[in-house]
Amino acid sequence: MKIRTCRHYGIIKTGTLFVYLFLACGPLFALTPTAYPGGIWMQSGRDTNLMDGTNAQGFVQQGVEVLRLDNGQRLKLYGKFNWRYRSLNPDYYNNYTPYIGADYTFKYFDLGVDFGWPTYTGISNINKDYSIYAGWYRYWSLKSWSTLDLIKALPLSLWGSASYDLAYNNGSSTMGWIRQDVSLLWLPHNIMAGPFAEFDWRLRGRNPDYFNYTAYSAGLMIGSDVLKFEAKYSWRSLPKLNRKDRGVQLIISLNKGWDLMPAYQR
Repeated sequence: MKIRTCRHYGIIKTGTLFVYLFLACGPLFALTPTAYPGGIWMQSGRDTNLMDGTNAQGFVQQGVEVLRLDNGQRLKLYGKFNWRYRSLNPDYYNNYTPYIGADYTFKYFDLGVDFGWPTYTGISNINKDYSIYAGWYRYWSLKSWSTLDLIKALPLSLWGSASYDLAYNNGSSTMGWIRQDVSLLWLPHNIMAGPFAEFDWRLRGRNPDYFNYTAYSAGLMIGSDVLKFEAKYSWRSLPKLNRKDRGVQLIISLNKGWDLMPAYQR
């Protein structure tokens, strides 16, 4: 059945989003998909400070974009599978979780809701994870890209998220990082290499002992937007354990997105 979409309705105000969707677009299931975005992110590594040991985490996600406005705002429904593992201090950390959810994307941040059913392999036994969340990402190029200069580029990036746990298993939480890269080598296939410095954090209200930390790091990176290898030295503080540590971390990460909608239909 052919039905109308919302592409021609223009800009809406955030506070009237759901009223707008109901009046202008009708029931949500009646919207024509505008994309089928998906992606996979994985990271694994090893630290030498006897806190995480060998560790790995990641997710694979597939969504259906049901609304796209002319100013770039988008509404997406998705399914996702998360996993998280470390060999040391795994309690309240190691788990795998299927999720369903929805998010509304603005220019620099997202608002969404997640419904998940985690299986913890440590001592905890939590069978639901219902959260509302906000996420944000910014990227600044502090120098024009040039293959002829000693410093090819100076990308500064910021990522973060905050969530409120409706099931009150983890409480309110936030995590994120801010990072400055200095690209000294520009190799074929857009592979960049050079030093970087970053600050990252991870905090939550419940079961925080081995979860909460702040860290300063400096290291070397080589890779592209898809595949990246890093070696860094970190100074980390775990406030609930009254512990500070430092050491080398080796990390390899993969980040790949896709859209299953054929190009001629977009």
